[in-house]
Amino acid sequence: MENRQNKILLDCRFWGPSHTGLGRYTQELVTAMVDLKPKLKFLALASKKIPGLETVVTKIRPYSYAEQWQLPGLIKEINPDLTHFLNFNLPFLFPGPFVVTIHDLIKHHSRGLATTTHWPGTYWLKRWGYQLVMKRAAAAAKKILVPSSWVKQDVIDHYPAAKEKIVITPEAANATYFKTGKAGVKLLPYDYFIYVGNAYPHKNVIQLIKAMKILARDNPKVKLVIVTGRDWFYQRLRLQITQLKAQAVVKLKDFTSDEDLRRLYHGAVAFVTASFFEGFGLPGLEAMAGRTLVLASRRTALPETYNGAAWFFNPDNLNELVAKMKHLLTLSPAARARKLKRARDFCRHYSWEKTAQKTLDAYESCLGLRPRQ
Repeated sequence: MENRQNKILLDCRFWGPSHTGLGRYTQELVTAMVDLKPKLKFLALASKKIPGLETVVTKIRPYSYAEQWQLPGLIKEINPDLTHFLNFNLPFLFPGPFVVTIHDLIKHHSRGLATTTHWPGTYWLKRWGYQLVMKRAAAAAKKILVPSSWVKQDVIDHYPAAKEKIVITPEAANATYFKTGKAGVKLLPYDYFIYVGNAYPHKNVIQLIKAMKILARDNPKVKLVIVTGRDWFYQRLRLQITQLKAQAVVKLKDFTSDEDLRRLYHGAVAFVTASFFEGFGLPGLEAMAGRTLVLASRRTALPETYNGAAWFFNPDNLNELVAKMKHLLTLSPAARARKLKRARDFCRHYSWEKTAQKTLDAYESCLGLRPRQ
């Protein structure tokens, strides 16, 4: 009798760079798993056909009410042996076996109307729903994948019963960032620090702007380049830049291709983030791979992710941040080269292939194809 392939449904409704970090995680992980050619049958659930992957196309959007009421029925029709929700937003009443990726518990730590674009009533309703769904995810998942030891401990602190189900699956820089471009080719005609990411309140981008204003007093030709999406928080950020009269030293750019972003990283003095809360910190690894220095907040998962390959500072201490930025501006070429080599070698230890294999191992454990981890 021929053995039937176990069918894994992958929730790929977040796919590609338009979904920022979630989209990159989904695309990189799924692509790496497919490349490993496992003895499993993959189906993707997505808003459009994904090349090279059997896809069930759906208009059910993430975080929507339809996700809660219609998605369970659709998955029941597909009848997978296991479903992987690549973010926490799974249907509360979903009855089948599943794996869930919890990237962080930021909504546990960052709350209030300043963190949302919703009206108060909608915000508090959605927050209540988030708490229910997260509790369900922690309780019912066969495995919980997290990107760092810090997130693992945070999940355990909030959901102690989940401890034995958690698997750490780190993220990694895309191979594009390790390419070596033409020497001397710069996208921007001035020296700059770069921040790449969303402008949510917990990212503390305002501290970077304040630091840049102070730094520019003695270094008027240096600027801060912020690469971020054009959402409501982008509009608020533009207003804050104007209020601080920092238009001359802060330049906003849209998210761009990996190749252009690699060149932006490489041309920078350093990538800098003053974030209060990160579950991993992928942009810093991309910056290291793209051959630039990293200056990061000494908070949550960032010291773990970057280890000794970055410089760290207290994100509440503006003077410390400014001092570290000044230090990087005056770093000797030899010292810079040593740090860059160490950082680039360090970030090569992260690999989507390794993360894909750990994820496949988790699937097989759930399906009884190998001893439980």
